[in-house]
Amino acid sequence: MISCRRTLAIARVEVLRLVHDRPSLSLIFAVPAIQVVLFGGAIQLNPTHVPIAIAGDASELGLRSAIEQMGRFRIVADALPPGGAAAMLRSGKAVIAIEVPPQDDLNAVGQPVRVLIDGADPQEAGPAVAPLETNYLKAKLEAIGGPRGALPELSWLYNPSRDTAWTLMPALAGVVVMISALLLGTLALVREREQGRWESLLASPASALDLVIGKLMPYLVVAPVQAAIVLLVAHFLFGVPLLGAVVALIMAVPLFALAHLLLGFAISASAQTQVQAIQASVFFYLPSMLLSGFMFPFAAMPAWARAIGRALPLTHFVQAARDVLLKGAGPDVVVMEMLPVAAFAVVAGVLAVLVCGSRLE
Repeated sequence: MISCRRTLAIARVEVLRLVHDRPSLSLIFAVPAIQVVLFGGAIQLNPTHVPIAIAGDASELGLRSAIEQMGRFRIVADALPPGGAAAMLRSGKAVIAIEVPPQDDLNAVGQPVRVLIDGADPQEAGPAVAPLETNYLKAKLEAIGGPRGALPELSWLYNPSRDTAWTLMPALAGVVVMISALLLGTLALVREREQGRWESLLASPASALDLVIGKLMPYLVVAPVQAAIVLLVAHFLFGVPLLGAVVALIMAVPLFALAHLLLGFAISASAQTQVQAIQASVFFYLPSMLLSGFMFPFAAMPAWARAIGRALPLTHFVQAARDVLLKGAGPDVVVMEMLPVAAFAVVAGVLAVLVCGSRLE
């Protein structure tokens, strides 16, 4: 049976310990601030200033104007002799090389323009190649007097400027809460043993359920504060919209945090040292970041990876956050996405109580 008095007493001790624990405070507030700045300002999924080298005369073909209109490229060399652009790509001075055949060479008549791309890092130049082809085709149609509307008109909904911050910031709120909750839960009990306070817990009348709820309760209050700070900074600093049921999303954060706190608590109760506990938590949150759709497209993953991703709470929070903030979804979407998170929390809670109970005994 749970005792409210013992649970609140344990929660009060945990709050006092948290206030005087500077590393934990930095984990809660400083680390999220750094992540917001880095993911919002430094990381770009749409590359700009891609170095490009051109061999030959690209002005008559309309290719140079297509490159300049995009604004994504930085021309590092122009009008090079044949093979010069390819040489710059091989030397690492350019990521894209364009070889235009000489127009006065009879042997070059009918030869296509060769575009060479450095495939060592496809994400650096890949997203810019397709718009380059579209702009080049548009310029060719205009040059020969082609009909207007020959190219399809594309409209990007929910993120018209394809801003990276709009894609990452809603998901980052979940990532920040996940990492903080998992690490704080992971260090909850193993720290007690290393600091010699485990014996006093064994001597106390607190049950395993009292201990789990009391030690994790303060962090359930901290988690929505973290998420709200991330969303507000993203809104005012990077212009990320707050369209839908934002309040419902914030209200779902404690459940999302609880799932990771309970998992971390189970890890903490079974680990012998803090190093072991942290290694086990990394083993969980690294796949969560890779398979949740946070940084890589979820739909592009193979079926087995999507199956694992659907079992992770972060996947559902990322989907709910993007639907709410960018698409203006309502509370019903948040509720549906939180159902798998609640199931995960139940499983993690049972595991935490069982492991903690065996330790107390």
